[in-house]
Amino acid sequence: MVLADDMRWDYLGAMGANQLTQTPNLDRLAAEGALFRNAFVTSAICTPSRTSILTGMYERRHGVTFGSKSVMTEEAFANTYPMLLRQSGYYTGWVGKNHTPIGKSEKGLGYQSGVMDQSFDYWRAGHGHLSFYPKNQHEIFKDAKADNQIDIIQEAVDEFLSIDEALETSQSFLRTRPTDQPFCLMINFNVPHSNGTNSMKQLPTDPELYRTGYRDQIDQLELPANYVPYDSIQTPKLPRNVYNGEYLNSYAWVKTKESLNENQIRTLETVTGIDQVVGKIVRELEAQGILDNTIIVFTSDHGLFHGENGLAGKTLLYDIDLKIPMIIYAPGLQQPKILDEISLNIDIAPTLLDFAGVEIPGEMQGKSLKPLLENKKVEWRSDFFSENLFMEQNYPRTEAVGSKDWKYIRYYSKEEDQHHILSMISPILGEEPIYEELYDLKNDPNEQHNLAGQADKQELLQKFRDRCAALLLEAKGDNELPKTYIEDFDDKEFRDSVEVIYRKLKVE
Repeated sequence: MVLADDMRWDYLGAMGANQLTQTPNLDRLAAEGALFRNAFVTSAICTPSRTSILTGMYERRHGVTFGSKSVMTEEAFANTYPMLLRQSGYYTGWVGKNHTPIGKSEKGLGYQSGVMDQSFDYWRAGHGHLSFYPKNQHEIFKDAKADNQIDIIQEAVDEFLSIDEALETSQSFLRTRPTDQPFCLMINFNVPHSNGTNSMKQLPTDPELYRTGYRDQIDQLELPANYVPYDSIQTPKLPRNVYNGEYLNSYAWVKTKESLNENQIRTLETVTGIDQVVGKIVRELEAQGILDNTIIVFTSDHGLFHGENGLAGKTLLYDIDLKIPMIIYAPGLQQPKILDEISLNIDIAPTLLDFAGVEIPGEMQGKSLKPLLENKKVEWRSDFFSENLFMEQNYPRTEAVGSKDWKYIRYYSKEEDQHHILSMISPILGEEPIYEELYDLKNDPNEQHNLAGQADKQELLQKFRDRCAALLLEAKGDNELPKTYIEDFDDKEFRDSVEVIYRKLKVE
């Protein structure tokens, strides 16, 4: 399982949208496997999306919401796909970045607990961001031969895949892959995320790709559709009472053409670097004679704005944030194929369990993609629900329904934000949105013309309101409290009041 960070769908060469990007190894996997042309995330921000990949659940159900200090419990973690595979005899590894806080111990909560680190047979990862030079951030990478993130991850992948029992490491808990077990390896990059690309320094010791790659083609870079420099914004995409238009300084490179071009170059360089890691994995699997018995998944945790409509970062539920590259190479199936069905990040966990013959937990909300890959006739979704529950900073809570032809988005007031455990159910309890959007994706794929206010679209608008309400209930699931450690639950009065609200919601 190879996960890029903040990689837009259009930076995968096989998607045919970016003529400069060079991803030959990923393109080969797409050609020999399955390319999903309509793949999306259900939450367009790192922690909830990555948690959704692990759990097969919507953010509103797993409850691990970015910025809320919510932490997945050990019970919930035991039902993630890597832990279920491990319980079924798989040798498991985690390499690169982790951005899902898990567990509680005497060491602390979440990232400090050590629960996740000790739950894998092989762990070579850092919690939170890595930067392009991880040795400066995480002790676990200090003994790596390389200095840059991508090559350090490559070293760990090589070590995991190795079957040399005599391989020595400086970390006593690191072991090589046994030959008598199936394996599952999660490879998690922190590029082309701005934490990785902004920290690139073009050091003399960096490989040439990260010093000069693509720089001779800078004049061929194209600005994204509807790019607006920050100083030229006249009419903001969203009313200022809904979203004030400010964003993290780490994404300020979208503000001018020059700084955007520099980030585009670094994105191209690091995406090609990821592609080279994938290529080496495939060659190693071929050399060991196990490629024809190994499933390879490649995707990203979400998309990213590059200044479209003057916007930056992610979080908002436009397709530029929600749409992701996704490839599944599953040997033994009738390949190659291109799939246009709507596929979601929450489908990955049940798909991998299905291929492994491991029972899929009933609480997983995604659907196995295996029948589609086997060309079976199955009923499939025609639309999907997405959400943003990130309440820190200035981002509004948001919900959306997307289909191939239409997108409906609704926004809630920042002034009505509550503790996240209450805000995730407030729309179910009757909170009304303060702003709505409706887009005709067939004729307006860049989501420029909001039709929500048009008289002739009111019947359609109401249809999507009703559909969003129904999908919201499905996403929340059983209306139980999520299996997370919740900040402020040591306050008995607060905990009791929340439990009363949830019991009432469940009954209703």
